Amino acid sequence: MAQSSRISRRAALALGAGATAAFALHPAGAFAAEDGFGHAYSPLGAIKYPPGFRSFDYVNVNAPKGGTMRLARIGAFDTANTLTYPGLPPADVRVIYDRLIVASADERASYYGMLARGLQVSDDFTRIAFLLHPDARWHDGRPLRAQDVQFTFDMLKAEGAPFYRQAFRPLSVIAESETRVVFVNERVDDRDVLRRIATIPIHPAHFWENPAEIAESRIPLGSGPYRVASIDAPRRLVLERVPDYWGEDLPVNRGRWNPDTLVFDYFRDASVALQAFKADDYDIRFEDNPTRWQTGYSGPAVSSGAIQRSETPDRVVGALHGVVFNMRRPFLSDRRVRMALSLAYDFDAVNRTLFGGALQPFESVFGDTQLAAEGPASGEEVSLIRAAGGPLPTAVLETPDPLGGLPQPGSREALSEATRLFNEAGYTYADGRLTDPESGRAIELRLISPNPLYDRPLTWLDRAWERIGIRLIRVQADPASASRQMLDRDFDLATLSWSPAPLPGTAERLLWHSDLASQDGSYALSGIRDPALDSAIEALEKARTMDALRTAAHAFDRVFRQLMPMLPLWRSNTIRLAWWDRFGRPEAERSGFPPSPLDRWWIE
Repeated sequence: MAQSSRISRRAALALGAGATAAFALHPAGAFAAEDGFGHAYSPLGAIKYPPGFRSFDYVNVNAPKGGTMRLARIGAFDTANTLTYPGLPPADVRVIYDRLIVASADERASYYGMLARGLQVSDDFTRIAFLLHPDARWHDGRPLRAQDVQFTFDMLKAEGAPFYRQAFRPLSVIAESETRVVFVNERVDDRDVLRRIATIPIHPAHFWENPAEIAESRIPLGSGPYRVASIDAPRRLVLERVPDYWGEDLPVNRGRWNPDTLVFDYFRDASVALQAFKADDYDIRFEDNPTRWQTGYSGPAVSSGAIQRSETPDRVVGALHGVVFNMRRPFLSDRRVRMALSLAYDFDAVNRTLFGGALQPFESVFGDTQLAAEGPASGEEVSLIRAAGGPLPTAVLETPDPLGGLPQPGSREALSEATRLFNEAGYTYADGRLTDPESGRAIELRLISPNPLYDRPLTWLDRAWERIGIRLIRVQADPASASRQMLDRDFDLATLSWSPAPLPGTAERLLWHSDLASQDGSYALSGIRDPALDSAIEALEKARTMDALRTAAHAFDRVFRQLMPMLPLWRSNTIRLAWWDRFGRPEAERSGFPPSPLDRWWIE
């Protein structure tokens, strides 16, 4: 990427990309709702929207209500239960539940009350207290209370999906009264705890008194802007807007949740779903495959303008796509092996041949933002990395690029270098196959991928690795089975899509911190254990200023890339959206703000 482009994007991010007008910054906690409780909080110390603000700037507060919005999802679901695991609920059913706080989409990390009319955060993040809105109520009319928050948290921590069990491990919740609830955090200076709390959909304790006895077909009860009208597993979910929703006039909700009815149809195959979209069987489609975007959208409806399309840059990094090495395997625990495998992957050829040049190279964990590491490490980075101790690649302080100075990946010279690295690591060739000299067995690697998006690049990678004597075995499994095998560590390689947050920390810990490497069912797929990487993750979690965040991010980016727990495939920071031209959109989205049809659009 050209340097001028990088500077431009970074400047935009620093100034708050996506904002369409200048705004005043208000000190976090400036509003004392009661006993020091504020209406909002940012761990970086400043918030955009003052007490009593009318709405977020990126919505239309005058958007009309009514009509039906039809959307499609790929896959299937088998339960409406989002509280306990296992089970595969439709993600959109969570719209029926309110949350304590909600993040604004035009700030790096600011949280505003939803169920909470006030919040109070200790300086070291070990205590976060919330005052609940006294008017909050469930759809059956019963009041929502602090005991519901405690119940939800305890259930998710004990029996919820692996994300909740891991992310909430250091937390406990106490309902001090019916309207006051406190989160206690064992991890000091855990700045990103607010993000994790913001993910919790609060469930009614009185409805889930005995989850084991609740039939899968039972309609769940929520408190949010929609309720379940019907659910037909595994193919359809219908939600209807609650006409007397208690939180409709909250500032965080004004201009949002406009359709009367939301219909979600599930398709097993993305190509079939595209044909259904062009036949007007549903209204709005996000496209994750750049090849389909280039070749699949044609016909009279597109030519006439009845189907509209847009490409919007992601405000920050976008999605990072790669193949994780299971470093618990002796073969893959050797960095020379991981480097050799990486040298066989030619991104330029894959992007040009398979995707028409639509993808971006995975040059940094943090894309082309100001959090990306470049060149030699700064003094602050050096101090952070060296303080952790432990062995490091010798080049880590000189450059974040592990392949710097080596031949172009995929070239004949790169494949020759890969062979040399294998030999240096103690592996030999027999009949053209890379072989373990101790066992005499040819090296074979089992790869799991639950997403068909990776099929074509993996076919290319399979051929590339054949050239260096390695057989790649593609495991065929449905998404649910593939996910279980990944969490059970039953793989050598696994595909991963990872989107770093504007204020990173939580995802980086869950994926790459040593604490979770040996924990059963964790998302730490690689099993990497490295003191410097741990130190950088912990610095990310504790950063309270942009300078501290940049230093921590640069250190993480530098160490992560040099350790190579993942083979980067590509980065995608473009949001591709197609829709039938029957909707209104906020002016901010017409000016390039990332779209969110479900909660911001309306039917015209």
